[in-house]
Amino acid sequence: MAAKRPNILMFIPHDLGDYVHCYGHRAVRSPNLDQLAATGVRFTDCFTSAPECTPSRSGLFTGLYTHQNGLMGLTHRGWSFFPETVHLAKRLWDAGYSTNLFGAQHESQRMLGELGYDCIFAQQFYASSAEICSEAAHWLERNAVHEDKPWFACVGFEDTHRPWRPARDFGPNDVELPPYLPDAPEVRADLAELYQSILDMDTAIGRVLDALERTGLAEHTLVVYTVDHGIPFPRAKSTYYDPGIRVPMILRLPGRFMCGREYGPLISNLDFTPTLLELCGITVPEELEGRSFLNLLDGKPYAERDAVYGALYYDAFYDPMHSVRTKRYKYIRSFAVTLEESAGAEPDVLAKHETGTWIRADDSDVQRSPTWQYIKRSGPFPLPPPEELYDLEKDPLEQHNVAGTPACAAFLDDARSKLKAMMERTNSPLLKGHVSPNLSSTRNQHLRH
Repeated sequence: MAAKRPNILMFIPHDLGDYVHCYGHRAVRSPNLDQLAATGVRFTDCFTSAPECTPSRSGLFTGLYTHQNGLMGLTHRGWSFFPETVHLAKRLWDAGYSTNLFGAQHESQRMLGELGYDCIFAQQFYASSAEICSEAAHWLERNAVHEDKPWFACVGFEDTHRPWRPARDFGPNDVELPPYLPDAPEVRADLAELYQSILDMDTAIGRVLDALERTGLAEHTLVVYTVDHGIPFPRAKSTYYDPGIRVPMILRLPGRFMCGREYGPLISNLDFTPTLLELCGITVPEELEGRSFLNLLDGKPYAERDAVYGALYYDAFYDPMHSVRTKRYKYIRSFAVTLEESAGAEPDVLAKHETGTWIRADDSDVQRSPTWQYIKRSGPFPLPPPEELYDLEKDPLEQHNVAGTPACAAFLDDARSKLKAMMERTNSPLLKGHVSPNLSSTRNQHLRH
């Protein structure tokens, strides 16, 4: 007889990176997530393929880069999946799972028809994590025990996206200042509000985990905690520096995954969908770019990735980039400017299309933040160079761009080669030029060919 397929309970907040206590952020308070990691497994080197909300989630739930699935920009700015793209929820539904959404998602404006959820609860996008988790806990107690088939429940939060509520349990001196941010009262107060949002979210998640235990479902439920991208601060969200792309991946499945285990191999968030499909006994489509890491979890032979890759096109503004990250180095290729343009362009200009249209930075949530405004008073933010290369062993904070140094020429050649192979294999539209803004994916289908 085939093994019973596990239920799946997934938590995914906004804009949090790996900012939980068990990932080394000691001033952060996240006791419920810490306990989840202690009773499950934790990946230390998991990276998103895109450091923005919709693009990151599109990769997480499809196993494809944004230019392969269609979501090269934010859904509320006109982007949608290609017609043939299949969301994880739809794959699970097709395989006999009940699929349930609680709270926020950021992959579609149409939801039911496109994503594959057959039930949607508490779908107020700006509902608090407390409201959403209360609904999820009640659902577990009322319905999940009586389900006659396995279920997938995705619990999504607008938390911890800006704006935040005033901090109640943290003051400016209670935070741990990231080394890439200046020590200023405005920055500390900003971080205190983030810490409060994290604690409130963790408390809400705890209510759902308690309900899972009370109903007796925990023993046969895979619990997942991950995030779309880094915290909404300069050099994090919307960048390919590690604070922008490093995300947590915590998994707990009693009796299957080793309790309290920590894994260090490079993992892309594109790997999540194929791993989940294999775990549930569902055929993994060959066209997925992500690769299953289930063998690693099961203690079987596993060929580790030598690199993870990134592809970003539209954030709140046009900022086309690809990246390569290995254990040793990080390579970021910005297609916004050429070497010639970067020498004399205006400070606030990010790109100039081949049509001659300047593309300027928009008023994003990071740019509205007190931290950004404090830093901006020291002068305009510089344009990104066309190429950045960082030796992560010698320079883990990515402060010294060594792309032009003879000593790192071999790293640069290897990174360029890896990136070229990824772009050609996946038909990156940047091979042919700039990507037109604010067009639906049906109008951009030519980008795939």
